[in-house]
Amino acid sequence: SGGGGALATQVQSLTAEVTDVVYLDIGVCDSNVRADRALGSKGGVCEDPLALGRITIGLYGGVVPQTVDRFLALVSAPPGEGYVGTVFHLLSAGRYVLAGQAGSNRLGQVQAPRLPPNPELLSAKAFQLRHLRPGTVSLALTAATGGVGGAGAGSASAQNTEFLITTGPAPVPSLDGTNIVFGRVLEGMDVVSAIAAVPTFKPSSNSRAWNQVAEFIGDDRAQKARAVWNKPTKAIVITGGGMLTAAAATTPGQVA
Repeated sequence: SGGGGALATQVQSLTAEVTDVVYLDIGVCDSNVRADRALGSKGGVCEDPLALGRITIGLYGGVVPQTVDRFLALVSAPPGEGYVGTVFHLLSAGRYVLAGQAGSNRLGQVQAPRLPPNPELLSAKAFQLRHLRPGTVSLALTAATGGVGGAGAGSASAQNTEFLITTGPAPVPSLDGTNIVFGRVLEGMDVVSAIAAVPTFKPSSNSRAWNQVAEFIGDDRAQKARAVWNKPTKAIVITGGGMLTAAAATTPGQVA
């Protein structure tokens, strides 16, 4: 029955087996990424971020192996070629934090990774796991990015590098079915909470009102203006990353 299938998906979302374990070391700068400094030798991200801590993530290689392989490659890549040196660029209060935006590494973004096509972007099965628990990690496609700056789920060859981590306390059903869940936080939810607590750029009530008017009349500048909303006022940097031994994995179903 349909109810039985939904229950099975919910159980799998909570008990998927961890096949690989990685870590991300996180730091924070006093200011946001500075585009005016991006031409320097170190780019626009500060050189000595204050350490926030480590996030340990268990990956579901048995469920979405291609997505996991691509994430492993980006986590393990040297600075400038993967996630190390990039920033969390959007914080959605009570929902998720978002990292891995494609672009220039001088701006804290993932620069043109050379990765094979990901056929799971075209597979309905890859989208079955749900965002039920805090610390759910998923490949962020159009639902998380608002359709801005990404190819979305419609292209297997798209270099989708953005990933999100849900913050809790509640599930985020609006992310289900359009983002590929591929792991969960095993340790470091306190670090995720610290990321989520960084202040963000907030529009004034007047700016929100004018944005709604602009959107109503079809002005495409409305969406561009919203792109800066919820961006952190400080640069939250992935300062290190890599693989850990399989022994670091927790048992299936263990809550992070």
